[in-house]
Amino acid sequence: MSIIIVAAALALIGLAIWLFSFAQGRERSEEALTRLRTEEETTSALPMLDSPELQIPGVRWANKLLWRAGAEVHPRVVALYLLGLILLLALIFFVAGPVFGALTDLGLLIVILFLLSRRAAARRHKIIEQLPGFLENLIRILSAGNSLEESIGSAAKEAPDPIRPLFASVGRQVRLGASVDEVLSETGKLYGLRDLQVMALAANVNRRYGGSLRGVMKSLITAIRQRAMAARELRALTGETRFSAFILAIVPISLTIWIYINNPNYYKMMYRDHLGFWLIWLAGGLQVAGVILLYRMVNSIGDEE
Repeated sequence: MSIIIVAAALALIGLAIWLFSFAQGRERSEEALTRLRTEEETTSALPMLDSPELQIPGVRWANKLLWRAGAEVHPRVVALYLLGLILLLALIFFVAGPVFGALTDLGLLIVILFLLSRRAAARRHKIIEQLPGFLENLIRILSAGNSLEESIGSAAKEAPDPIRPLFASVGRQVRLGASVDEVLSETGKLYGLRDLQVMALAANVNRRYGGSLRGVMKSLITAIRQRAMAARELRALTGETRFSAFILAIVPISLTIWIYINNPNYYKMMYRDHLGFWLIWLAGGLQVAGVILLYRMVNSIGDEE
């Protein structure tokens, strides 16, 4: 049984390494293809939004999280990732025991979600930083007499990462026949960028009733820069509070792991007792809720949205 468990663990680790390498290679290939594509090409860099794998519970949510983090992974690969993760969590639970296995699974899930969320937040923050410069370039191209659709495509070619692939995808979808306001609105919802939804509203009004887009773009640039300055000041003023929240979240988990390593029988005896069993799960649930609450509070500090 031990040999089978070890072999299964090694197989899962190998599968995870292969999937990671495959995703990294696909991402590099997509970046290279994006740089080489011409205006006439209409292949989208993003995975298909109507893929049947997105109907599987949890795959759509995980897929959006990976897209926001910058990993343009096909939903089929995401489904394989989730399957491998479920098998790994089940293996850890049965090998390490119900108490330590559950705590390890919980800690692993928290770490994965934290890393992906931080990467997505960093990428989104970088996009917001680059958005004023992109809009200024967009205004210059609009002033030359180009349409909004043509201006977005031209400005995306000169923009740096990560804003370049985002607006390059918008331009390709528009060339495929979608309206620019709908594409901007959907992209804003996907990446959590309200500024793109403002652009979509301005584009919709301009398409229906006419008017100048340059004034709206200039006001949006000013608002983004003022909001970014206020967010930086707020983060500087609340640095001690954010550090305290991190300590409050990590100390109970670290203390639990330390006690289990030094005295495993303590939690085993408690787990066998009826009252202790429910207290352990209640404490775990409260800890998870507390970590989520603290994370949302800390993440809202200095949020530019």
